[in-house]
Amino acid sequence: MGVHDYRCSVCGPPTSYTCGEKTGEECEEEGMGDDQAILDLFFFAEGESPEDPASFEQHRGRARRMETRPYGYDWGDWEFVPSLNYRDLLMGGGDDTGVWCIEPYEEGVSDGGPVSLEIPEGERVWVVNYCPTCHPVFVEGRRSGDEPCLEYLRAIAENLGMDFEGVRTSADKPAFIEAVRAKVALRRPLS
Repeated sequence: MGVHDYRCSVCGPPTSYTCGEKTGEECEEEGMGDDQAILDLFFFAEGESPEDPASFEQHRGRARRMETRPYGYDWGDWEFVPSLNYRDLLMGGGDDTGVWCIEPYEEGVSDGGPVSLEIPEGERVWVVNYCPTCHPVFVEGRRSGDEPCLEYLRAIAENLGMDFEGVRTSADKPAFIEAVRAKVALRRPLS
């Protein structure tokens, strides 16, 4: 059990599941949140930065560079470390995709704390959030032990607006996982 201050760009609010596929039982949601996040940071020249999450996928090729970094939750400060001022963005209704631009911290106006990421003058940083379950499977293409259970994949389909009708058994999962990887690839750097 962890926090749900951020939204994964693949599965939405990070949730854990008890998988019953091997025992023939229903898969069930176990808990909300995750104390870890894996972020893709895209550094753009200010004039070439996307304007909103909808245009991010089309303009990601303009990024000067991209970095992938893990972040952990500091329960004392109620913030991810290093700080990206998640609280200002995510405690409100401003993030429904898990793709967002880091805004400068303004004392007395922003909730949370100053951003501790070094952002060079004249650059803007766009972030794509991933939970530690989705990043290895859908971004890196690795198998992380067992494949995700059907309920987890159903949550992903709902979050990404994908058709899940044809996924009924474990045999149907590989094709759906590949379709998710293709969709997630639209939020990765252009090769």
